[in-house]
Amino acid sequence: MKTAAAMILGAAMAAGGCARTTEAPRPAEALSYRAATEVVMDVAANGDALVGRELPAEPESDADRVLSPSWLTRAGRRPWRGGDVLEARWIPGTTAVLTITTAHTLTRRESPDAPAVELDREVFGPLSLDARGTAVAYTRGDPPMLSLVRLDLRTGVATAMAPGLVPAWCPALSPDGSEVVLVASPEGHPALFRVRAGEAPRPWLLPPGSPLPMGPNAPVVFGDALVFEDESGVHSLGLDGAPRRSIPGVRHPVLSADGRSVLAHRDGALLRWTAGDLESVR
Repeated sequence: MKTAAAMILGAAMAAGGCARTTEAPRPAEALSYRAATEVVMDVAANGDALVGRELPAEPESDADRVLSPSWLTRAGRRPWRGGDVLEARWIPGTTAVLTITTAHTLTRRESPDAPAVELDREVFGPLSLDARGTAVAYTRGDPPMLSLVRLDLRTGVATAMAPGLVPAWCPALSPDGSEVVLVASPEGHPALFRVRAGEAPRPWLLPPGSPLPMGPNAPVVFGDALVFEDESGVHSLGLDGAPRRSIPGVRHPVLSADGRSVLAHRDGALLRWTAGDLESVR
């Protein structure tokens, strides 16, 4: 039986679907043009995709994951204006794109081939947007002392949230934009927290040893679960705090164009999961 907290969080963060696991992409999709070496950063409602080829980094280094981006449509590849990025995300309901540059600048482009407008600096991903395209959550500062920021995409105003939760990472913004779930370690022990504007952060208590989001992709709110990655693979956590399923060796979860499945990467292949596929605990 769901707790009241789970019901409240579920109402704020609901989305989902149900079908069987299949290989992705389908032949008619823009993602059919994706190379096996490219990571899917985001998929728009019209099916257009932002993908990136990960550039080599020094072994065992803490260097940023740098991607050489491409814009995929049903007609093929389109020109990408600008250089390499740390991340790129569509703004829902628009053709605009948010990017984090290799200089950790947050920029907005009205389309992937349009000029960039600077929104913020010292920005670290992952980026998490609400379903209406009105806000984005991320972290900002001098690593490792990063703090949570929520930027209003209508006004361009960036607001620091929960300044006591430092260091913070991997924020997930609810679909209605009212709440952020993130990992923070203010007392030296990483834990999940729920943050709302004007309220004190609330710890989200999980069973001992539960995996926590580590990125580089943002956690995905999918149905009544939070889907995220760490170094071991992809995990599904019920919004009631109960672990669902852990899938080792899989990386980079991202919502599909219709929001009814989650795409993830394994050895160059792109997998598609539905809500039912992430139910059982393993």
